[in-house]
Amino acid sequence: MEPRFKQEIQQLGTANDLAARRGSRVMSNNDIIFQVRHDMARIERLRTFLTWKAIRKTVKDSDDKEGFVDEADLNDGAVAGPADDAPVSRAKFPTVSFPWDISSVFSEHVAEVSQDDLMDITSSEAALEKLRKNDERTRDMTVAEYATWSEYRHASLTYRKAKRFRDWCGLGVIAENKPNDDVMDILGFLTSEMVQDLTAEALRIQEQDVVRNGQGAMTGFDMALKGKGGLFAEPERVRKAIDEKQVRMAFQRLQERPKKRRALLTGVKSSPTFFLL
Repeated sequence: MEPRFKQEIQQLGTANDLAARRGSRVMSNNDIIFQVRHDMARIERLRTFLTWKAIRKTVKDSDDKEGFVDEADLNDGAVAGPADDAPVSRAKFPTVSFPWDISSVFSEHVAEVSQDDLMDITSSEAALEKLRKNDERTRDMTVAEYATWSEYRHASLTYRKAKRFRDWCGLGVIAENKPNDDVMDILGFLTSEMVQDLTAEALRIQEQDVVRNGQGAMTGFDMALKGKGGLFAEPERVRKAIDEKQVRMAFQRLQERPKKRRALLTGVKSSPTFFLL
């Protein structure tokens, strides 16, 4: 599956070209996100991801400031108490906006959102759809399977593996970025979604192959009941791993786009174009 995800090189190359058009030597977060701007659902998920990251950073900075007390304040006894704190309901958090948003046309921007807006983010249609899929995926799991799934669903490509991921995707060789940017986290987020989509499509292809071969969804236990099991029969509820052929077929399916009307040019060969998953 890893060679299929050399699309990171394509992303970084395109981001480097966009930065060069702006006259910049290094790329920014928007150069990466601009390439998936037509996928509104992905943009909203990425906006939510960056919003929560900014919120965590803001809360951490505020906690650090509250933990530091000046020596002069201690001598005067003027330490702020709970009454001086702002109400929780009025807490403001930074927002994440992009240059191609409609709000960028106006001269005045809304720089902060309240916790009521955060409730809208967490209850959005994309978030509810993700929860529904996770509920269907875990409905028939055992306790051990659910524990394994809960552990693996928090896996990250960049957490404690930033250097390996940077070397793997070619960041710093193909294109440079500012150290304080979120390019690494954005690339890791997009890559993890690519892995999820490709794996889900490969599993659907595997299920179709099993049905086509006449095996259905028969487990090792069912085969044993029908007399087809034995000493070397597969354990119950064990699923075969997807193979390279199924991954390649999944990649081809995800690359398919609806055909549009286009002019037919005689004798002109069109070069193959690879779309981002």
